[in-house]
Amino acid sequence: MCRRCELKLLVPVDFSDITNVVLRVVRRIVSAHGGEVILFHTVSPAIYIPYPESLSIDVIDVKILQEIEESKKREAEDKLRGFLEFLQPIRARVVVDVGDPRDLILEAEEKERPDMVVIGSHKKGLVEKILIGSTAEKIVKHSVRPVLVIKGSEPTFSGKVLIAYDFSKTAEKTVEFALSFLKPFDVRIELLHIEESIDIPLVEKIGRAVYEKYREEKRKYMLSLKERFEREGFEVEVSFAGGDDPAEEIVKHTAGDSEIELVVMGSRGLSGLRRIILGSTSTKVLRKVEVPILIYKEGEEE
Repeated sequence: MCRRCELKLLVPVDFSDITNVVLRVVRRIVSAHGGEVILFHTVSPAIYIPYPESLSIDVIDVKILQEIEESKKREAEDKLRGFLEFLQPIRARVVVDVGDPRDLILEAEEKERPDMVVIGSHKKGLVEKILIGSTAEKIVKHSVRPVLVIKGSEPTFSGKVLIAYDFSKTAEKTVEFALSFLKPFDVRIELLHIEESIDIPLVEKIGRAVYEKYREEKRKYMLSLKERFEREGFEVEVSFAGGDDPAEEIVKHTAGDSEIELVVMGSRGLSGLRRIILGSTSTKVLRKVEVPILIYKEGEEE
């Protein structure tokens, strides 16, 4: 992502309350960067459960179902035109499809190749989350593009942005992305590193002096990151926290600072088995944090 370049945003929308917030955020982003907005909406199929093989659907029944779906699409397009008016003079267009929103959003991402997906997250009950998860969570899991999930509050891009950094290659790319994306905005940056707890016997084995040297090198590098942001005109602070679970520490840190209006972090991805057993840090933070979160991803799904 280049500095101050135009952005192409894929924005899945429905007609719930969160949509108005998402549209305001999208307008802020594209007004600052320039670019294009694709409003993507799905309508439910006219039939969900296939007929048993013992029954048959004649041609007229199929035609009726198709007409129902087309009518639902036209109705949605009429409503979405109001969203286009709200976004003016930003360049925007509407795409409406029929089917499961989670699958179709990912298909649209593959086709449109946006710079970022912006999606609202609805509150769900615990049982519903366990059974089916959320659309936003599935998009974050399978997307190969950065995903901005709007939840909890509306980012103004004039407050504090928390960037979680874990010294991975993905974290470095996340920093580059954040520098580019946040450049037009008057935000303050907090760079946070979670130092995971290490058992004392392990520290003794590798040598306390070596361990302390390693910690010192990490702190020096965090200060160098601070200087990179400062050279771009940002006000920056560096923070460290310790704990056994980085995701929990990020959530706790965010909850303890009311000035944080956006969390930015990378997603390295996990193998299928590790994801099932452990989950990913970004997914855990997405589920629990009470502010919007921008999760950086790139390339093919990991």
